[in-house]
Amino acid sequence: MNSGFLQAFQRALTCPICMNYFIDPVTIDCGHSFCRPCLYISWPNFPVLAKCSECKKTTWQRNLKTDIRVKKMASLLRKVSLQQFLSAEEQMCGAHRETKKMFCEVNKSLLCLLCSNSQEHQDHRHCPIEWAAEECR
Repeated sequence: MNSGFLQAFQRALTCPICMNYFIDPVTIDCGHSFCRPCLYISWPNFPVLAKCSECKKTTWQRNLKTDIRVKKMASLLRKVSLQQFLSAEEQMCGAHRETKKMFCEVNKSLLCLLCSNSQEHQDHRHCPIEWAAEECR
């Protein structure tokens, strides 16, 4: 895929407030989209009149609805980005040559399945890295 196209696609699915892929995206009446939590944080007096951080148009929006299509695309892009990250050579376990798929909550480190069951980590709390990534967001 053309890297310029991919970057444009990634920007289109990025919230201009938090600069991360959308979570619960909503579109205000000027047409710009934001994560719902970002709007609530950036507009402390919501739902009174507020200015769009992109175009500065004054907006009054009481019934924000989740943009399901944008939400699905952002979710897919997060998964693809995570898969690309995991397939990188540095995400392979040096001892077992396995992909690191688990997150050790005690050591705050990525582990392969074999390492997560080792004596060193067997008593620690682990979760799949997809869960840890979403939790950190």
